[in-house]
Amino acid sequence: MDLVTVRQIEPGIFLLTIDDAVHTNRLSDELCDQLLTAFDVLAHEPALKVLLLAGRKDVFCAGATREAIDRVVTGDLKIKDLLLAQAVLDFPLPTLGVLEGHAVGGGLALALCCDLTVAARDKRYGMNFTRMGFTPAMGVTGLLPLVAGDHFASEMIVTGRFYRGVELEARGFFNHVVDAEEVFDVAMDLVRRIAEQPRQVLASVKHGLAGRRRQRRVAAMAREHLMHAICFNQPEVRTLLSDAYLD
Repeated sequence: MDLVTVRQIEPGIFLLTIDDAVHTNRLSDELCDQLLTAFDVLAHEPALKVLLLAGRKDVFCAGATREAIDRVVTGDLKIKDLLLAQAVLDFPLPTLGVLEGHAVGGGLALALCCDLTVAARDKRYGMNFTRMGFTPAMGVTGLLPLVAGDHFASEMIVTGRFYRGVELEARGFFNHVVDAEEVFDVAMDLVRRIAEQPRQVLASVKHGLAGRRRQRRVAAMAREHLMHAICFNQPEVRTLLSDAYLD
């Protein structure tokens, strides 16, 4: 089943869409594999100048599936979504997250790895790792403070709260926060301006702009790996997951 589609929508502009109706755009093993393949193929596409990363209109990405989390808890699965953050940050040209729908946990982390983001005023965004009983992943503890500032990043992580896009608008969390039906149009206006620039210039600028986020992610991953090792050895983790996981 194709959970990811890719198409060129205008010269220089490609659109990668996540559409898994069965798992409501959660990061299953299969979806992660398809996304990693798509990023690899697009990274070598000579006609590409800028990449739009979009999801379903109701959900951009809702983080890992319950099955994937359970397998991580038991030690049966390496966390593939960790590679997704690297794939987006290492992408050789600018990326823009089109958040028409909700984005939580690993889904919001994926969006944070994009160079630009456009979000919806009435949709929910949050880092819900702690409310499910485990510590953040995907370099969130390093990436989020760069976007939200140290104090607000701490609030988001330790409370696990969901925020409406309108609550994040004044904090500069996203490039633009608009009504949901306007998100794609605003994103297109941005990428059309980007696509007017020389490809080699965009590649150089992207490499420089993403450098600090790449460094912060690498440093955070070492800490998060240790936190996971401690956290997933606690017997109450399964109970917390059962009580808090959003089906």
